[in-house]
Amino acid sequence: MDYLIIGGSWALYFALHSFLASGRVKRSVQSSAPVIARGYRFFYSLISTVGLLWLIYLMAITPSASLFDPPGYLRYIAMILASWGVILVVTSFRHLSGWAFLGLKKEENKGLIRKGTHAYVRHPIYSGIILIVIGMALYTSTDIVVLSSACILVYLPVGIYFEEQKLIEEFGDAYRIYQAEVPAIFPKIF
Repeated sequence: MDYLIIGGSWALYFALHSFLASGRVKRSVQSSAPVIARGYRFFYSLISTVGLLWLIYLMAITPSASLFDPPGYLRYIAMILASWGVILVVTSFRHLSGWAFLGLKKEENKGLIRKGTHAYVRHPIYSGIILIVIGMALYTSTDIVVLSSACILVYLPVGIYFEEQKLIEEFGDAYRIYQAEVPAIFPKIF
């Protein structure tokens, strides 16, 4: 039963996240309620943050069983992966406005960003999340953490698909060229 609650909660969170992030919903709010549209990004960020904190709380209070006890070296690898993930997420904001991302500042249209981490992968925040999630699952190998990690990893390609559709709509051929030149998640080694 706990697995259904955790898995269902992640599915609901991702469905709401994708729904609120969709261009169609944003346009609908802009046309029907322009006053609300001005604070839409903040509202979206607030819902996403509260939902994520709720899921973390739910994971913390749900009884879980250890799947295996990772040896010391695996815990170090897990910490390194998670640390690289956090660094990647933070550096991804170097050419973005964190305040605008949260909806606390008017978003400046800087055009398509292709510098910094975005020169190596199109979705560096998602790349960082993957590293964090894998590190978390290796470090704390409980059934609830592994289930949550699996839910996140299964959703990311769906989230990326919807994000890319929005970016193609916004930037057109410039984004299609970017797609052809720069990988989505994992940088080209050679």
